[in-house]
Amino acid sequence: MPSTLASLAANRAPARQRRPLSAVPRALFWDANNSSSLLAAQAFLRHGWQIDWLGSADSPWRHSGVWTTRTIVSGLKDPGLERIFNTHPLDALLLHGDNQVRWILSNGSRLPARAQAHLPSAESLEIGLSKQRSMHLASTLGIPVLDTVLCRSRDEVPAAAARVGAGRRIVLKGEGGAAGDTLVGLAAGAVPTLAQWRGVAAHAPIVMLQKRITGPRYLVTVAYERGVERAACVHEKSIAYPSDFGPCAFGVTRRLDTLHDYAARLFGALQWHGIADVEFRQDAEDGHWYFMEINPRVCATLGIQERAGLDLVGAWVAVCEGRGADDAPGRDYRDGVTYAWATRALARWMRAPWTVRPWQIRCLLSANSDLHLMEPALQANALRTALWMARHA
Repeated sequence: MPSTLASLAANRAPARQRRPLSAVPRALFWDANNSSSLLAAQAFLRHGWQIDWLGSADSPWRHSGVWTTRTIVSGLKDPGLERIFNTHPLDALLLHGDNQVRWILSNGSRLPARAQAHLPSAESLEIGLSKQRSMHLASTLGIPVLDTVLCRSRDEVPAAAARVGAGRRIVLKGEGGAAGDTLVGLAAGAVPTLAQWRGVAAHAPIVMLQKRITGPRYLVTVAYERGVERAACVHEKSIAYPSDFGPCAFGVTRRLDTLHDYAARLFGALQWHGIADVEFRQDAEDGHWYFMEINPRVCATLGIQERAGLDLVGAWVAVCEGRGADDAPGRDYRDGVTYAWATRALARWMRAPWTVRPWQIRCLLSANSDLHLMEPALQANALRTALWMARHA
C-alpha cells in the first residue's frame, strides 16, 4: 500500500497511448440503474458519439431513446460479459457501479486495451474502492480523517467505541458496500445485533468503527485526465434517502476551496483518469471537513453540475477525444444551485413529507431535477419506483 504521495507516484505505470477514435466514436455505458447514465449519454450524443447500453433487464433506462443498441446481461456472473468487451468496438467505457469496477479488476487481464483505455489504473481503482486504503491515502496527504478502530467481532465494538472517544453515537463501516448498505449507526456502548454485524461484514471480516459526527455532507464530483483536473464541482448533500448514509435526494452547489484542494490531492495522487466523486463531512464540533469515501466510477449525482453551469461530462468527452486541455471548464460553476434526484426525492416526500421543504418541492418539479431529463414513460417509472421505495426502504 502506498504510504506517501511520492511513493505512489513512483509506482505509476507509464501513460497508455491513445487509440485513434473511430469515424463515429462509440461509448459503451454499463448501467447501474441511476439517471446519471442518461445525463452522461446525452452529453456524449451532443458531441456526435454513438452510445450503446449494457445492463440488466430490470433497468428502466434501457427503454430510453438515447441508446443505439441495448445488450442485456443477467449480472456480474454472466458468461457473455467477457465476450462483449472483447468484441465491442468501443472508444470509451463508462462504469456506473462499484461492482462493475470489481468485475473489471478481476477480469481486466483478459480484456483488450481499448476496453480499459479510459479507465484509471488497477491500483488506483483498488484504492478508490477500499474505505481503509483510501482513508490511509487521505491521511498521508494531510486530509483530515476520523480516528478509526478495526473490529473483528461484534463483541469488540463497545471497547472500540471507548477508544475513539465516542460519547453518544458511533458508525460501523464495512468494505464492499454501496449506497450505505454496509454502514450502521449505533449508540456508543451498544453491541450490534447479529443481523447488523452480518450486514456490515458481508464483504470483509474486518469492520471500521468511528465516532458519528454531525454536520453538512459534501460531494466533490470530478473529471480527471491522468491526474490532471479538467472539471470539478462541490455540492452539499442536503437530504439523503432512505437514510443519512444513503444516496442524495436533494443537493445544493457550494464553493468550498478547501474541499477542491483535498479532492485535487487525492485524485492527483491516484493519477485518476475518469469521472468520480469523493465525500466529506464537516464536524459540527471542530469545523474540520473529514474524508469519508471515494466513489471510483461515474457517480449517481450527475445533473447538478450542468444546472450550475459546469459541463463536467462534456469535459470527460473531450478527454476521450484527446483534447482534454481544450477549454476545460475547471471549477467554473454557480454557487447555491439546487437540484433533486427524482426517485429518491419523491420517495422521501411520500415517506416523510414534513421533512421536505418548499424549495425542495419546487426544485423537484423544475428543470433542476433529473425528472426533467426523462421521457414520459421513464417519468412514470420513476414515480412507481419512488412509491415502492417509500413503502419498503
